Amino acid sequence: MLSILTNILLFIFVIGFLTFIHELGHFLAAKSVKAKVYEFSLGFGPKLISKKYKGTVYSIRIIPLGGYVKILGDGDPGEYEKDGDIKNSDENLKNKSKLSQIFVMLAGVVMNILFAIISYYVILGLSNWKTSSIYVDLKGINIVGAEVENIVGYEVIPGENSERAGLPSFGVIYEVDDEKIDSRDELVEIIKEKEEVDIFVCNDSGSECGSYDVKVNDGKIGVYVLEGSILNYENIKASSGVIYLVNNLKIIFKILGSMIGTARETGDYSDLSNTVSGPIGIFLLIDSLKNRGIAVFLSLIADLSISLAIMNLLPIPALDGGRVFILVIESILRKDLNEKIEAIIINTSMIFLIILIVLIMIKDVVNIDNMRNMFG
Repeated sequence: MLSILTNILLFIFVIGFLTFIHELGHFLAAKSVKAKVYEFSLGFGPKLISKKYKGTVYSIRIIPLGGYVKILGDGDPGEYEKDGDIKNSDENLKNKSKLSQIFVMLAGVVMNILFAIISYYVILGLSNWKTSSIYVDLKGINIVGAEVENIVGYEVIPGENSERAGLPSFGVIYEVDDEKIDSRDELVEIIKEKEEVDIFVCNDSGSECGSYDVKVNDGKIGVYVLEGSILNYENIKASSGVIYLVNNLKIIFKILGSMIGTARETGDYSDLSNTVSGPIGIFLLIDSLKNRGIAVFLSLIADLSISLAIMNLLPIPALDGGRVFILVIESILRKDLNEKIEAIIINTSMIFLIILIVLIMIKDVVNIDNMRNMFG
């Protein structure tokens, strides 16, 4: 029960924090172009707490999944319409240049990306400027900047000798009985004739390393072996956060490309569908990673921040990317869309998004056992 409560609180914190970062970008950008900000809200629904300061209401609402910044000229003013002649106001975002409007619309995405990059600097600093990739084959990926070293990763099998010896649940095997290990075959060859071995390992974030005495049964020490790579950013510390983001995106697109190819060949799209997840998937990720150290958990938040940025760039009118697309069309036509038509387009796409999120949540519930296995 306590674990579930902890997961719920961490889930609310992660969603709330990423929303705050995103909306802070819109807020600061709107202020910088002197557009009026009516409200900065975390959450939706009835207000729990609100405070008006210098013309802006800062509020926390009862449903902690999301938030918004209400800017004059961005959508329907609603309850704020009583402020007078808002249409011709100098503080109306619609009366600013198209570049200023695009700047405000993209500022949330930019903040999410900046937060992720700063987080990656912290993660690398905590991990001696190295990251391990024990689940992904980096062959065929043009890794930028970082030095690539082949490694033998592992995952502890519950109840086996490796767990009893105290090995971290996930990590990299560097040496066995003072012999350097570069491949799975070398590991098998060294341990097959022994009853006990001294293994030097580091956890998957690289923040903790140590030697462990592990008993051998029938040539096995109780781990799943995962050949992978280490990316070393030590020689490019100044730009490592940015380069880490670039390499991370390349790895993600490689995985997605491979999964799409496999799905087309086999006709089984179940694994691919599980890569698209909603609140339930995030909850399960938090549950699986919460005890694996601050670097791993911070990496989760940073990766979710990038995911939020990418999602918001989609050309759907209710999202930032769609709003920018409308502004670009207006710039080309040199004419603003009719406000009522624009409102219908945005509201319709919002309904579409809500339906899509509901369908994804239903899919997650149906496949929850598979997702639990995927997230460990």
